[in-house]
Amino acid sequence: MINAQPSSLADTKSAPEVRRIGQRTFWLLFAFEGLFIIGMLILVLYLLVPTRAPLAQTDDYATVRTAIQARLSGTIDDPPIVIASGVTARSSNMSGFSLNGYTYYYYREGQPNFDPLTRGTVSRNQVEFVSRETLGPVSVVIYRVTSKERASN
Repeated sequence: MINAQPSSLADTKSAPEVRRIGQRTFWLLFAFEGLFIIGMLILVLYLLVPTRAPLAQTDDYATVRTAIQARLSGTIDDPPIVIASGVTARSSNMSGFSLNGYTYYYYREGQPNFDPLTRGTVSRNQVEFVSRETLGPVSVVIYRVTSKERASN
């Protein structure tokens, strides 16, 4: 005959209670996670998409580049403007030139310039950079002012 006695540990410890979430809580967490993923996707798209559309008319690139090259080479009459005693600049460098309803400005890198961006009358977030071109021995940055308030001369 086997004499089995119950263990004294079995009486003192009860099985741990298992908590389970209900079906309603599960779907609520699922919806919250979906909204979080959609929010992150929108944030990433917001950070990756440019705030302004690039220059839409691709024909304008060539036209603007040719116009600036003609002004720098002297084939188009671009009278100099006296800035200070002994300092002159081309009028197109200071006040830009109009093409298809936009006023384009440029500055030559590494040289004194008097365009609105260099003078500080407009900030970098008020301009749309059109292109950076190498025209002969100098690099020229071409831009236009995008704000409703155009650059003052």
